[in-house]
Amino acid sequence: MRTPLSRRHFLAASATLPFAMRALAINRETHWVLLGTDKGDGLYRAPWDAKTGKIGKLSLAIEGSRPTYIARHPHLPVVYTANEQDNGSLSAYLVDNTNARLTQMNKLPSEGSSPCYVSVHPSGKAIYAANYSSGSFVAYALNAEGSLDASGKVAFDCRTNGECGVPGPQKDRQEASHLHCATLSPSGHHLVVCDLGTDSLLVFTLDAKTALPHPKPHRVSNAPGSGPRHVAFHPNGRWLYVIHELDLTISCYDWNHGKPTMREDSVISTVAPGVDRKGMTACELWISPDGKFAYANNRGVDEIIVYAIDTTTAKLAEQQRFGSGGKIPRIFRFDPTHRWLVACNQSAPGTIAVFAHDPATGKVDPTPRILAANTPMDICWI
Repeated sequence: MRTPLSRRHFLAASATLPFAMRALAINRETHWVLLGTDKGDGLYRAPWDAKTGKIGKLSLAIEGSRPTYIARHPHLPVVYTANEQDNGSLSAYLVDNTNARLTQMNKLPSEGSSPCYVSVHPSGKAIYAANYSSGSFVAYALNAEGSLDASGKVAFDCRTNGECGVPGPQKDRQEASHLHCATLSPSGHHLVVCDLGTDSLLVFTLDAKTALPHPKPHRVSNAPGSGPRHVAFHPNGRWLYVIHELDLTISCYDWNHGKPTMREDSVISTVAPGVDRKGMTACELWISPDGKFAYANNRGVDEIIVYAIDTTTAKLAEQQRFGSGGKIPRIFRFDPTHRWLVACNQSAPGTIAVFAHDPATGKVDPTPRILAANTPMDICWI
């Protein structure tokens, strides 16, 4: 039988209620960022103020070997990193959201070298990673608590599989397959992998129950020497944009339920007219949630570009170009409010640049707040 609450205990509990509510409010208002690094000691954490866009003092969250790319579980307090060593690996970490402390859950091989991308299925059933140096990728099933399941693994190696095509014409960068991203379609039914080395997109169909990929992809050829690096889906689910690292272009494809076809006259250069392309590479691509704007960056000239998207024709029109706030911008991301754009400039010693962003117009204040960081590669809000 439940013991009745006495008046004395009721008053004591009531007296603490305002403090409990205040603590709850503080916890809800506290936000953190995690920072992946190349030459740092591991994953770093810092307080984040969504009102001002200020990143607080960085401190080591957990040691790790080149945890460069970060992805969040869709509904659990778990993050994953690609550990970009020669013998690559993937790590799963449990996150304490109150202080951003991390506890490693487990770590498994990436089945290749230099894993440079991680994504998680929206169901939380599986994780995917691309290995750049070895031209391979891996998918793991995820356990109920978010850890990696070694028994549920699918690996695919382009260098031993005839599905990936032949190396491209740029011999210094395309001597073999180099996989760069593993991006999910909006429906969650397909996975798109970029092969920079063979100028290909590989589209894998995912199993409806396990979210693991079927072994035979649909291959889509890109322009010779273009070097596809990243893809981004338009929120309408009908268009797929591809940024090409080597020839510094963006192209658009009609998605066609997993069989992309390029739209006529969709290819644009990411380089401003008259600028010398020597030493430049294109890198990241992002589409706004409302489908009105696209964002890209160029390394070497170290800039970010904003495009308006014609929602009828899918064509991109440049509307802004500005410096990234450092050298060699690897990744840029938007905070959950989309009021701040954060660029991770990896060239040593490295900087994090925080830009104010207007989601309604797509415009960015070109004068950032700068924070020094050791070779930052990626940022994740928790």
